[in-house]
Amino acid sequence: MTTETEQLTQTGRTSELTDLMTTEPPPDAVIDRIGVQRCGPVVIVTLSHPSALNSLALESWRRLRTTFEQLAHEGDLRAVIVRGSGTRAFAAGADIKQFPETRMTSRDAMHYNEFVSGTLRAVAALPVPVIAAVRGLAVGGGCELATACDVRLVADDARIGIPVGKLGVILGYTESRAASAVIGSAALKYLLFSGELMSAADAERVGFAQKVVAPNDLAGETVSLVTSICRQSAVTIRAAKVIADMHGRALTAEDTELVHRLTVEAYEGDDLKEGVAAFTQGRQAVFGGREGV
Repeated sequence: MTTETEQLTQTGRTSELTDLMTTEPPPDAVIDRIGVQRCGPVVIVTLSHPSALNSLALESWRRLRTTFEQLAHEGDLRAVIVRGSGTRAFAAGADIKQFPETRMTSRDAMHYNEFVSGTLRAVAALPVPVIAAVRGLAVGGGCELATACDVRLVADDARIGIPVGKLGVILGYTESRAASAVIGSAALKYLLFSGELMSAADAERVGFAQKVVAPNDLAGETVSLVTSICRQSAVTIRAAKVIADMHGRALTAEDTELVHRLTVEAYEGDDLKEGVAAFTQGRQAVFGGREGV
């Protein structure tokens, strides 16, 4: 059973996580406009350039990719939250001031797009849930980054879109695939053709937003979801992400082997025994001796 000490630890962790979600990361936690903070088994990644609406420079994409590649090797990690600094934007797209140096030739553009694509692949490949907490503008690269996450919780003041036609650039394959996997190809085409920004209500209608909340409730709702994730079986959550991501495509031999390994891990491991025991005893399960929040 969960002891009083563990309950206090969990309560303290939840409070700490909420505090981190409602304050800015300290300067020493920010590198290349990306802040990284850890609270027990949860990491908060903050897009931190509020004076430019958290626009994503090339070095920011590099830093994001490195961060997620490193997080993939942390065995005690249970969830990652991605958010924007301040109240005006999740991320308002690319840093257009960099275009003369980074995207004004096809060669430069392909180099830039590979960094973006590599980052989105690293986010999607992380073996634990990645939750985007979206407030304000999520435009261009900000929208693309959010679609690479597993779940998007969205404040009702959000505006979301990919108006690349107003710049004369094209949306790369990886970015298109991430967005269309979430909202469908027709909705993506409409966003690209129209250049419009969706409201939070429209984002929920097309599947971008899994939940729309008041801006002041976004941090609390995000912490609540992450707390639920951390209290459940890590084996179950990992399998849920992997198998859900297989939907809509033909399974490869590697996919089949992975599902087999996850099945063995679940049914031959200790979490199932603990879950059944906790249910029959009328208590909360404590899985794998892992940290809670």
